[in-house]
Amino acid sequence: MAAISKLVVSNVPEKKGAAMNAIDKIQLLAELDHDFCELNHGPATVREDFPAADYLVLPVGYKEDKDVEVVVRELVVPVCRVCIDALLGDEWTLLYCFECNSSQWICRELSKHNYRHHVLWLKGCPECAEKFGGLYFNDFPAISDSTDFVSGNLTRESAA
Repeated sequence: MAAISKLVVSNVPEKKGAAMNAIDKIQLLAELDHDFCELNHGPATVREDFPAADYLVLPVGYKEDKDVEVVVRELVVPVCRVCIDALLGDEWTLLYCFECNSSQWICRELSKHNYRHHVLWLKGCPECAEKFGGLYFNDFPAISDSTDFVSGNLTRESAA
């Protein structure tokens, strides 16, 4: 079964770096107890075994000019504590296709490529698209105004 992520659409575009709409944030946090992790946990796993502990948020928008970026919606992905720990650590890189909501974990130590980013966001992947649409990436320790968690900036210690 394919993962189902939420797309939160705000009526008013926000400048990049603005916090998520407070009403959207409260609604998501209220739903947290009923959500399950949408990320890949391997073959023969059941998503109900991985209750969501937070939401990973990717702001989506456009660039008005060289200095102004506008966020018009946010891709929201429920994640469990195990995945939060992996996202904040340096052992794993997550590949996430925001066209079909599929995900794959790459162990950096075993990979023949030198992955240095925590999340690689794909616009289309071999599973859903014949033409690759782009690649976006994030490093959690270095960012505070792009991809984030709904409950705030988590650390490895607070996720445990």
